[in-house]
Amino acid sequence: MNPVLDALRTQAFVDDTAKIVDQFRNDPDRLSRMSLEVAGLYIDVSKQSWTKSSFDRSIEVFEQSGLSEAREKMWTGQTINVSEGRAVLHVALRDSDAENLRLRGAEITADVKTARDAMKAYADGIRSGAITGSSGKAFRTIVHIGIGGSDLGPRLVYQALTPLTPQIDVRFVANVDGSELALALAGLDPAETLVIAVSKTFTTQETLANFLAAREWLVAALGVEAAQSHMAAVSAAPDKTGAYGIAADRVFGFKDWVGGRYSLWSAVSLSLVIALGYEVYERLLAGAHEMDQHFLTAPFDRNAPVLLAAAQLYNRIGLNRPSRAVIPYVHRLRRLAAFLQQLEMESNGKRTSPTGEVLPTATCPVVFGDEGTNAQHAFFQMLHQSEDVVPLELIAVENNAEASDDMQKKLLSNVIAQGEAFMVGKSLETSEAECRALGFDAAKTAQIAPQKVCPGNKPSTLVLINELTPETLGALLALYEHKTFAEGIVLGLNSFDQWGVELGKTLASAVLKDFAAEVPAEHDPSTAALIARVKG
Repeated sequence: MNPVLDALRTQAFVDDTAKIVDQFRNDPDRLSRMSLEVAGLYIDVSKQSWTKSSFDRSIEVFEQSGLSEAREKMWTGQTINVSEGRAVLHVALRDSDAENLRLRGAEITADVKTARDAMKAYADGIRSGAITGSSGKAFRTIVHIGIGGSDLGPRLVYQALTPLTPQIDVRFVANVDGSELALALAGLDPAETLVIAVSKTFTTQETLANFLAAREWLVAALGVEAAQSHMAAVSAAPDKTGAYGIAADRVFGFKDWVGGRYSLWSAVSLSLVIALGYEVYERLLAGAHEMDQHFLTAPFDRNAPVLLAAAQLYNRIGLNRPSRAVIPYVHRLRRLAAFLQQLEMESNGKRTSPTGEVLPTATCPVVFGDEGTNAQHAFFQMLHQSEDVVPLELIAVENNAEASDDMQKKLLSNVIAQGEAFMVGKSLETSEAECRALGFDAAKTAQIAPQKVCPGNKPSTLVLINELTPETLGALLALYEHKTFAEGIVLGLNSFDQWGVELGKTLASAVLKDFAAEVPAEHDPSTAALIARVKG
């Protein structure tokens, strides 16, 4: 039994009869209590479904969950990934040497500093022209090859922060579908291209397949020996990289206490450090560190990650809402929903506790989304008019130097209006009045007006970024990391393993062997027929 989860599911806890819009009249302090500013972000959860009392009870759930103790264990490097026997220390990658030494000891401090120094030296060398390709030409393009956490975070950050005219471009390859690699390599000069393979274990099938194909492309153009100057790797298994022709001084490591979906802050971002410069990377870390300190010290009712986590659990468990839409009205953050899908659904999409008991409740909702305003012309129809309630997170940037004032105001008007529209809706009476104003007769009004009704009372959270900078981006990503961790503690699961990922990978390896086997292994009829079809 989990008394914290039980509290979330009781009728005394949930009040789903009160309309959100009415709560502002009933509670004049609602907005000030349910919004805050931190690290360049303004966060407003006042349009969520809770009443004042259920909001207070939601915060109490986190206070009773053991989150404070778990947070302390994470910060000091104690083992909290119990199934794999590991500490979880991505926060150390964003901390100062002095704080790492005080909180985590000399070994971790040295590990962090060594990795930072190595990245900086290599990046500075490439950017200055001191390190070149085999022909002496400067590198103009990086092909970053990874998948999952080795791709999603770096790709998101590069899209968010790349200048309009970059000194060095980065092309990302994740999918084992050869078309992605072909498109990435199209038009590139191998003499000006650096291929960086990113894999924690250096055994990931998709990454190795893409890297070997990219290596063949380099070798075909430059020769075996020269190609070595155009390859680097990021891995926690440097013993494996040498077998693929990568020089030892071009291998950048990170430790097993950095989980894959939190590895953005490590050498996994080597491509970004080279392309954007080490100073941008430092600023990204600084923004994340500011959110770290807020999460560590702010009271739970004024703690941004806890507020977002409380809203999600209130919707998912208290009100049984199985999905959540994340809509960044920021083209540069167009991959945010994909990043959060891995962060949240891989972390908390589980059914058992760390000791093996089946959890008594649903856990993570389905996370989906797309950039606004595009999404308004796609799936918002369903969100506004369906009987299903899908909570939203609307994310926007207040000041954008790349946009004209007119365009920016049009964009922000959509963000603000959508939050209001989901909450207020459109009544039948309003729809009938609109029809009459258009000159419809009674019969046509009776036909059309019900089709225009939007029930409203649908919750949303707003995250408004003052300006998209490395600091605010770092804070935003750390906000969601800590939100996910806080939810996992309340749910009673381990947010830092991913056993469910392994099954498909294992079966894929078996099927791949069956393609070459004279007598394939036994499968169900559908699978067996598909294997036979591919074999021809």
